[in-house]
Amino acid sequence: MRLVITLMTKNKILEKNKNKINQIFTEKMASKSEIFEYVEDNFFELDIDLLEVEFSKETIYDDLNKVISICEEILTNIQSDIDFIVANDDTDTEVNKYVEDWNNIKDFGLFVTQRIIPDIKSYYNSGVCNAYLNFEYVSFGCMF
Repeated sequence: MRLVITLMTKNKILEKNKNKINQIFTEKMASKSEIFEYVEDNFFELDIDLLEVEFSKETIYDDLNKVISICEEILTNIQSDIDFIVANDDTDTEVNKYVEDWNNIKDFGLFVTQRIIPDIKSYYNSGVCNAYLNFEYVSFGCMF
């Protein structure tokens, strides 16, 4: 599976930070990656596509917790103004919804942010971030 991690920011991520972020994801997820960069209205989008990532029904929560901890590490040590959209294969629909209303994340597979999203219960929260998880539209390659 291709695990797409989309980083949304209001300011462009510095080149040195992009490289650090990519390195953290590829090392901790033991995966190769491809990087794509876009401008979406008032947001900058950086996509890190992790290749050949495999999640299973038995380990999905541990695997997603690992992704959340990587996002926390990035927010703490590299750049704090990032929202992460995580899905399998593509995040185009999610990005369009985010650009229209950055609080409209109810259909996203995994969303990690420092913000609190109104009217949506978080899956995980800490002093660093809040994570919102939904399997309704994103399977992460698992059948439930």
